[in-house]
Amino acid sequence: MRKRGRKKKGTKKGTFLFFNTNCFAGKNRNVPFFFAGKNRNVPFFSVLLIVLVLLYPGLTAGNDVLSGKEIMESSFNRDDGRDAYFKIEMTLVDKSGSERKRSLEIYTRDYDNLIKTFIKFTAPADIAGTAFLSWENAPGEDTQYLYLPALGRPRRIVSSQKNLSFVNTDFTYEDMQRRNPDKDEHTFIREDYFDARPCYVIESKPKDNSQYSRRVSWVDKESRVIIRIDFYDKKGDILKVFKVTHLDKRDGIWTAVRTTMENLKEKHLTRMRVVEARYNQGLADEIFTLRNMEGQ
Repeated sequence: MRKRGRKKKGTKKGTFLFFNTNCFAGKNRNVPFFFAGKNRNVPFFSVLLIVLVLLYPGLTAGNDVLSGKEIMESSFNRDDGRDAYFKIEMTLVDKSGSERKRSLEIYTRDYDNLIKTFIKFTAPADIAGTAFLSWENAPGEDTQYLYLPALGRPRRIVSSQKNLSFVNTDFTYEDMQRRNPDKDEHTFIREDYFDARPCYVIESKPKDNSQYSRRVSWVDKESRVIIRIDFYDKKGDILKVFKVTHLDKRDGIWTAVRTTMENLKEKHLTRMRVVEARYNQGLADEIFTLRNMEGQ
């Protein structure tokens, strides 16, 4: 008697990658080599999950690889040069739409892990000569001084004044200092886009006596620049929104070329545009002194 040949089964509809949907029942002849062995009755969704992990590891590596604090630390420690000089055009916009223009220069220099900052206003005449000096401290608040030509001497900004407006802008003196990640508790919220740029969204709640109950930051994945911050007041209501509206590289360093700070309650806006940026110029120590402030 002639032996009957074995009938070959064709691949049915529903094949996923190189998996035949028939392999999850019966003899499982189409199970790939890495599932071969005694336990061939592998549930479909278990196999699917393993394949997705192997082929697309980013699906599981995204949120848990870096914690909220690690992301904020990577932003805080990003390369922004050993020193920097910026020429800035500032525009103040009130709720009626009226605008006031200002010009200023910003100098920064790294001293190990700390930064000193000097700002001087150059125009218009009613604010020209006003200067601001900030020295970072570790730990503790920054030491800040404001020089007004009418007073003729620097005035130190004390802790109780850190929530006041910096020379009638939408920034406060607290905003004028870098926020060390150790001062906050950070929570990763989600991945998101801002201005078409992929971001990590981090919620930060202060451990110290901040004027804000929390900040929510959008950290650009590529540059690690914080390109948006939502500030919440002590009642938990959103108070201000900071945005980077143009991010670009200058001298190979990511630079926030255009920014806005909007006070939603006061309906007031501060816009800033970087006209000129120079990095690693070897700025002199003398720039960051009280004597230099008085000489403006």
